[in-house]
Amino acid sequence: MFLIRLLSLIFLTAYSYSMGQSPANQLNEFGTFAAASFFLFAPALYFYPMYEAHFHKQPNFYSIFALNLFLGWTLVGWVVALVWALKSHEPIKTVNVAAPEPAPTSAHTITEAPKQIKQCPYCAEDILMAAKKCKHCGSEV
Repeated sequence: MFLIRLLSLIFLTAYSYSMGQSPANQLNEFGTFAAASFFLFAPALYFYPMYEAHFHKQPNFYSIFALNLFLGWTLVGWVVALVWALKSHEPIKTVNVAAPEPAPTSAHTITEAPKQIKQCPYCAEDILMAAKKCKHCGSEV
């Protein structure tokens, strides 16, 4: 990235120096080259999101093209079209994991009684019925 910025600064410095050396009513060779390359590369940069959508085989290619064509002149429309074109269109794969079934209980096992809970009057979180202080907000109950 540093190299790109350095080259851009060198280009702009050379351009501004060369423009100062020519008469006010005409462009020199460097200015003519810069103007010609602008008119050559500006449409390519403008339709870059459409190219990326075609390259990535987006199913919404025509929608991206329309967004880029009509709203690409705004920076927001161009960025939205580019992000949409670069977005992966493959669905995210999920895996459902079944919870293990509980082991059968025998007659000799002792089952715990369910704990009784109440709601904290200050923070509305569930706490044990025997609690004297809320573990969530720290207030006395």
